[in-house]
Amino acid sequence: MRERLTVAFVVLTVTVLLVVGVVRAFTLRELIEERESVTLDRQARLVAVLVGNAERDGDAVTPAFLQPMAVGGTSITVERTGLPPVSVADPGYDPSDPGSDTVGRESLDQATVTVRQSEAVVRDVLGRNLGSLAALLLMLLLFAGVVGFVLAGYLSRPFVALAESAEALGRGRFDLELPRSSIPEAAAIATSLMASSGRLEDSIKRDRAFFHHASHVLRTPLTGMRLEIEDLSLRSDLPQDVRRTASRCVGEVQRLDGVVDDLLEFARGRSLVAGAEISLAALGSRIAQHWRDQLPESIEVRAYVDGGGDARLTPGPVEQLLDQVLAEVTSTAAGPVSLRFAGQPEHVRIRIEGGRPRNGGSQGHAGSESALAMVEALGGRLSGEVVSATGLEILLPRR
Repeated sequence: MRERLTVAFVVLTVTVLLVVGVVRAFTLRELIEERESVTLDRQARLVAVLVGNAERDGDAVTPAFLQPMAVGGTSITVERTGLPPVSVADPGYDPSDPGSDTVGRESLDQATVTVRQSEAVVRDVLGRNLGSLAALLLMLLLFAGVVGFVLAGYLSRPFVALAESAEALGRGRFDLELPRSSIPEAAAIATSLMASSGRLEDSIKRDRAFFHHASHVLRTPLTGMRLEIEDLSLRSDLPQDVRRTASRCVGEVQRLDGVVDDLLEFARGRSLVAGAEISLAALGSRIAQHWRDQLPESIEVRAYVDGGGDARLTPGPVEQLLDQVLAEVTSTAAGPVSLRFAGQPEHVRIRIEGGRPRNGGSQGHAGSESALAMVEALGGRLSGEVVSATGLEILLPRR
């Protein structure tokens, strides 16, 4: 996103600078032509005065008299009443297109002086100015690129963080680190993600409570009913057909109890976030790398997969839980830390050993309250201590 925003800023700047450059080039040409026209008018006035003085002194107005005045790619023509015109031109004057010449004219007494300047002079002056203008535009373009890169980073940073939070939510994590931004769109997305995270977490907790409640509410009366009917079927004072009916009822109750078990087992085994499951080996590698990045370099982190590495599970809850344990390890452990993962048919076992306590302090306590509450919410079990010989053991259902 940052690269696309930078390109957008640069393209916008180039477009604006091109428009400004074209407009400035036309304006500059008009200014140069206006300035040269004023200069030629002054030159024509000066020549007219000199011609008038020469005539009063009785000197002849010849090409040799006018030649020193024709400079800078100009031509001078003096027209007097009753006399042929006298013309001279600078070697740099181009007479091929007189219609595009810049003209200055002055009339004094009986003489009219016309000074012409070829368009090549205007083009040369314009070219020198356009070179300076192009250099200025290039500097502005480079400056706009740097500013665009910085602004693109500032604008894209909250959206990149939101994308990472959305990806974490898709993995089943609910402790989202949402950015604080003054951009209304980013703030609205962050609010929506937080609300979605809260609703999903509440839904998972309600599902877990429902499983426990349904298991108790359904199985207990079914067990009592089966026992009552079994007692009834064993009574000898009942007719044979009643005992046969009671025996069939016992079988139906057992079948219903099996259906309840299958439904609850299906609900427990259902993926927490469909499509987000990864193997236990990949999850262990990811968590170990995260711990290595977060813990000081003096603390060595070792990761092992003791079995069931191909077991698949939703990574978010495990990552969220172990991040809470990581905070405790960071504050207490000073020796090497080992992470052991083991996949079992219905559960995942995680053991964390944090070495010796920091500064000779006491051993760690049995998990933080938030970690313990989360383990219980996921239907698991937490026991032991991080900084101890046995370590901290977490048992989680494969969901």
